Amino acid sequence: MSSVTVREIMTLAVLGGTSVLGGAGGLDRLISGVNVMEVPDIERYVKAGELLLTTGYSVRDRPERLTELIGEFAARGLGALAIKPTRYLHALPEGLVAEADRLDFPLLAMPDHTSFNDVITAVLAIVLAEYGAEPGDAEAIRERLTGVALAGGGLDEIARTLAGALDRDVSIVDPEAVVLGRGFPLTGAGDAAPQPGELPQPWAFPITVAGTQRGHILVGGRGEPTLGQRRLIRQSCFAAGMHIAQALAGLQLDRRMRVLFLEELVSGSHLDEQFVSQRARLLGWDLTTPHVVVLARCDTELPDGPIAVEAARILSRDALAWSRGQEVVAIAPLTALDSPSLRTDPLDEPAYAWRSALLQLGATSAVVAIGSVATDPAALATSHQAARAALSIARATGRTVAWHEDLALERLMLTVPPAELRAFVDQAIGPLVTHDAEHFGNLCRTLEEFLGVGNGAEAARRLFIHYNTMKHRMARISELLGVDLREPRIRLTLALALEVRKLV
Repeated sequence: MSSVTVREIMTLAVLGGTSVLGGAGGLDRLISGVNVMEVPDIERYVKAGELLLTTGYSVRDRPERLTELIGEFAARGLGALAIKPTRYLHALPEGLVAEADRLDFPLLAMPDHTSFNDVITAVLAIVLAEYGAEPGDAEAIRERLTGVALAGGGLDEIARTLAGALDRDVSIVDPEAVVLGRGFPLTGAGDAAPQPGELPQPWAFPITVAGTQRGHILVGGRGEPTLGQRRLIRQSCFAAGMHIAQALAGLQLDRRMRVLFLEELVSGSHLDEQFVSQRARLLGWDLTTPHVVVLARCDTELPDGPIAVEAARILSRDALAWSRGQEVVAIAPLTALDSPSLRTDPLDEPAYAWRSALLQLGATSAVVAIGSVATDPAALATSHQAARAALSIARATGRTVAWHEDLALERLMLTVPPAELRAFVDQAIGPLVTHDAEHFGNLCRTLEEFLGVGNGAEAARRLFIHYNTMKHRMARISELLGVDLREPRIRLTLALALEVRKLV
């Protein structure tokens, strides 16, 4: 268990200028990890003992959410919340500091220039070092090995340092036994590295990071390591764990920062055009050509890694995709998603293939919507809004794939107040709806098929009923509605009413 407190963490150089806004009574809370708050429902992802870093971006539209989260964080045993209060929030929400004081939950204010990456690296280094604390001369050895990791020497240098101290062959391997670092004895004597063809039986010492095994240090030699050597090996395990933790934290932070940048693009945040262009180039993204936002709603949360792989395979190798809870967002070149009007079989569309891929990744249901065309990065927010509207219409009308450009009629309908739409449906086809409800009938479906094909015989075939049954149903529909179905305007009104009914 880590013995590093919030008070001690605040003395780190990377947190220079950090002040306590509230909850000073909890500054002796223990810190065992670091996390970054990037989504409003962060409480699902935090763990006890973590220092939570945030810019407030995820709650910028509802800053009072921070006050609500303080109680949840305290209940879950978090160590502290450190925020850049002036980055995205005009002012801290009312009651936030008072709630932190009441719960003795440390609320820290960081300077705007503070680097989250530097904070994560520095805090993890101290926490992991504390896990390996031992009294006596081992302290100096630990500091030397820890210094190797902190100086960026890597696993190879840790292995060489340990091999030189033990005069034994040393390998650092991952959980799949892939060698990540290697060191050889200095003397080349009895405990030299095994020759090709030999089957060494090294002593294995686990490397753990935050309770998860991340590999082993394998120590060769004919004799079992002594107690003193074992202490040194354990210190090397801590140093290797520190290096791996830093690498993992860097990769995770890089992924989160990429996703945050993409979320800002599609959310309509006021990003400087030059900044967007420079950041996109640095990340290797070409957003200068027409793109569309593809939004999918699934019944379960899917992992980021496989989503990105499938997006590159199906949509385009230049497509960008990420998970947002039960939603999956993708930004794809327009050329990767041809208009459905250009295809003879809609099921051949990449959009349908993308939906199938999401189902194969673990979703049991998925609806995909394609937004409007964005000719530049600034228009991606509009494309995202269009995809959101198309997704709502698709879910309401039972579609599995929907293009914004194909939903002009539905979008026009939704500009009318819902009460007027319901009144229109009641007036146009109300008797049919009532009849179907009271008699478990399907006159509405029959009328929809008839109007869709304009031919009674074809409609009967699609409904799997006899033509005489079809004629009887159509006569009953005319009787209930009191209309002549041969009139074009009547047909148009009824077809429109059936579509409106799906939306309301």
